Amino acid sequence: MPPNFFNSVLLICQFELKRLFSTRKGLLYIITFAVVWYFILLYPIRYASDLLGRQQSSGHGSTFFEFIGFGSLMNWQIPEFGVYWRFALIMFPILCISITADQTCSDRERGTFRFLTLRISRGRLFFGRFMGAMVIQAILIITTLITTLVLTVYRDGSLLSSAFNSSVAIAVNLLIVLLPFTAMMAALSATIKSAKQSTVWAILIWSFLAGIISGLSSYIPVLDNLKVLIPGYQMTELAQLSEWQPLHLAYVPLLQSFVLLIIGYWIMSRQTL
Repeated sequence: MPPNFFNSVLLICQFELKRLFSTRKGLLYIITFAVVWYFILLYPIRYASDLLGRQQSSGHGSTFFEFIGFGSLMNWQIPEFGVYWRFALIMFPILCISITADQTCSDRERGTFRFLTLRISRGRLFFGRFMGAMVIQAILIITTLITTLVLTVYRDGSLLSSAFNSSVAIAVNLLIVLLPFTAMMAALSATIKSAKQSTVWAILIWSFLAGIISGLSSYIPVLDNLKVLIPGYQMTELAQLSEWQPLHLAYVPLLQSFVLLIIGYWIMSRQTL
């Protein structure tokens, strides 16, 4: 690819960041996210980590947390990040579907798609918006991890090195987990002209695909392998792993993202002006 391809993608990515931090809609989203995260950090993460720390020190944590289905939290050296990981695997994919729904669909709805494609190629627009969406999510993930790290260090300053390692591991793994969800929304956004419809279709497709495959696999077990087509199907297994261990399953979301991006680009390249 020519160097100016990456320059164009970078410029579009920067525009997406500017749109988030300089528009009323973007600022409203940031404020809402900050408030929600504040309560998650203040109550579930802090109190659950305190309880986990007491259970670990008393030697009775394993039995209790296994009983409630959270025995994997005992694999984490720092309780705060174990609780964060479980919450993040649920929260960020849901947020991803919402905040990445409008990658290119509103351009066709407003009629600006023709204007943009006169100056840049469809491929640059498609991948630039995708990268912008990933950068935005990376900022949100890093921000929440920093607050969790501060909470951890405030409790015990000697945990700074371990907390930093856990933060980096979670950030890398979460970004990989979110890749196929963002790619799926990029493909849907290239097909549908409304962000709301794109979100609804993503939920419907994901739900029906998961339901159909699960139903058929109960009669034909070999079809259970088709679950690899569902973004995030490995979430249950990921929740049982800690720190850098989830990288062993990184090939699944990376392969899903590659396929979904090819489909999305193919759709985008054939859209009528």
